[in-house]
Amino acid sequence: METQSSQQRFVARLVLGLGQGLILYLLFSAYDLKTWPATEPLLFAPLTVVALFVPLLVSQALGNMRSATLLVWTLAATLILAGLSWYDVWHMWPGEHPRGLFPAGIVPTAHTLFICGLFLFVAHALVSCGDADRRIVAHYSTLFDLAWKLGAQAAIIVAFTAAFWIMLFLGIALFDMIKLTGFGHFIGHPWVWLPFTTIAAAAAIHITDARANLVRGVRTLALTLLGWLLPVIALLALAFLIALVFTGLQPLWQTRSATLLLMAAAAVLIIHINAAYQDGDSEHRPPHILRVAGTLAAVLLIFIVWIAATALWLRVDQYGWTVDRIYSAACVLVAAMFALGYLIAALLPGLWLKLIERWNVYGTFLFLAVLLALSTPLADPMRLAVASQVARLETGAVKPDKFDFAYLRSNGGRYGREALERLSHSTVPDVHDSVEFALNNPVVPRARTFSVDLSRLSRMRARPSDAEILAASEVYPKSKTLPETFVHQAWEPGTAPCRSVVLIPSDESRGIRRCVIIIHDFDGDGIDDLLVMEQVSLGDRGSWSAAIYRQDGKLWRRLADISMLGFCKGDYEALISGNFTLEPSTKPLPDIVINGDRVNMEPAWYARHCRDDGGPN
Repeated sequence: METQSSQQRFVARLVLGLGQGLILYLLFSAYDLKTWPATEPLLFAPLTVVALFVPLLVSQALGNMRSATLLVWTLAATLILAGLSWYDVWHMWPGEHPRGLFPAGIVPTAHTLFICGLFLFVAHALVSCGDADRRIVAHYSTLFDLAWKLGAQAAIIVAFTAAFWIMLFLGIALFDMIKLTGFGHFIGHPWVWLPFTTIAAAAAIHITDARANLVRGVRTLALTLLGWLLPVIALLALAFLIALVFTGLQPLWQTRSATLLLMAAAAVLIIHINAAYQDGDSEHRPPHILRVAGTLAAVLLIFIVWIAATALWLRVDQYGWTVDRIYSAACVLVAAMFALGYLIAALLPGLWLKLIERWNVYGTFLFLAVLLALSTPLADPMRLAVASQVARLETGAVKPDKFDFAYLRSNGGRYGREALERLSHSTVPDVHDSVEFALNNPVVPRARTFSVDLSRLSRMRARPSDAEILAASEVYPKSKTLPETFVHQAWEPGTAPCRSVVLIPSDESRGIRRCVIIIHDFDGDGIDDLLVMEQVSLGDRGSWSAAIYRQDGKLWRRLADISMLGFCKGDYEALISGNFTLEPSTKPLPDIVINGDRVNMEPAWYARHCRDDGGPN
């Protein structure tokens, strides 16, 4: 009966994995083709995040959680993830992603995806443990057992999925060696590799769930190894703090990353202390040397967190709050909570570090609350950072010619835009001009560089005109002319060939910038393609970037990328004079042979272009 139930869960998980992969493919296609729902970022982002995480949650919980609890938790997790991702897109600069990872802010930022995954993992562990103990807050032994089991399970799932893809790539390479490239092309389709990945993850979830004893064995081994590293990290922390007495704190402040490094050290101490303590059961009581090391580490932790907090405050007091510093402050707050509890636990008489059981639970709930606060208007780092920086400007703490208006534009999101629009009414010339430029140019230099020609800087975001592209291009062979369809194509912003050459002239960039276009049939279909090479420095071994474009109807699509590292002057002369050959390779495209050396043409798997009317393909 148990075997049949396990088989049913396996089938259900595979179906969930297949469904997740197909949904992700549909979302990917909508994003690629710019069709609904990708045309509605505030809808597309929640759908993407929910499709990424919720099926994994349900798959893991099958057979491990009561149906009623699973239903309620799934609905709650869906609403929370959708809300966090919706807000992340909403608070961006309207119509644009602040960090440029994705156009138009269609999907959440990478750090929000990370926060969503981290929140879901911790919250799922708490819910699973509560369901197992039939309590709102489970016993510590249950929390320890299931939380570390989930951590080991997640690591195994990632390793299994990675191994699955390593085998697929090996298979592709084997088939390519005998000129059978169809397998590689088949795997390269999103409707193939996305379901393959999610099904592999679903299979790994079931395998680790069905072999729970093996997962616990891996967890036990990992905890034992981490526990025996506790004396090492404790002695290193002690030596570091003693060394600070002689060196002073100034060398630490000069690193400008003291808070980050110290928080990493604090996290390592907390992990190793818990690895040695485990669930607090007398059967798992560590040896005396580990107890001494654990007590020492628990005491030292408060000093490391205090130094980190001091380093952060010095930066904030000098330069105000920024997004990164607010995230750092959140880390310091959580670490301080743990450090205080661990210090008390180390000093109290009785069972060794017994208090950390209760404190770990308190700290976990604080951690979840901080994650939610950072991802909502309550403590949105963008909102707080913009308010801090603008207050420094308005109170005179920083002069307008030294103020970083670019920060409001690039890191302030919606709140930065509102602040700039309010500041645009200023009668102070330096403020008004800088704000106007920041509002109208997505990429803005720091405020102290506004003495340069603003008109030239604004051109760096413009689309080159057809005449500029023609004037900047050197076409070879001379007997051929650049196709008008290539020149007049409505390229997406930032993707037009020769763009940097046109917008940053040679005399302003302190070097030669050239766009060389070679017209030749590079893919062997009897139709001329274009090899576009852009030089960005001087010398016989100049730095080049190169890509091949192929005509598809009226559109030119990026066919391949070419690595031009170490490109020599002799190679360049051979190319423009036509002294090169094309030789078959194991890849879908042939190699370019120049002066006896092979240059690979790597297929450009992802390249999007617009129609002549500017709309999506």
